[in-house]
Amino acid sequence: MIAMRRNAKVVFASTLLAASLHMAVHAQSSGGNITGEASSGDTVTITGVDTGFKRELKIEKDGKYQIRRVPTGEYQVVRVHKDGTIDPVQSITVRVGSTARVMEPGQTDTKAAASGS
Repeated sequence: MIAMRRNAKVVFASTLLAASLHMAVHAQSSGGNITGEASSGDTVTITGVDTGFKRELKIEKDGKYQIRRVPTGEYQVVRVHKDGTIDPVQSITVRVGSTARVMEPGQTDTKAAASGS
């Protein structure tokens, strides 16, 4: 009888652990990332068109930035330089498990376009 209770507890605990791991894996794969480069002192604002998601980043020394676990969807990216000038708004799409790259104005990324990143 004691052995049956112990086995039932082990089965129950194992089931809970398996369910929580499945939920954690699912939660990690429901978004994507955004990456880009800007000049030190610039401010980059990323706003979700449909989600209301918004991040504002003050760019540090090396100029590179990355935002992880962003909900999927369409985003508008605005870069304000430290002198106050504003680059044209860029539109990007974040897909599940991928990284959307914000390009410098006038630049194209054939590698990212070809890979779907």
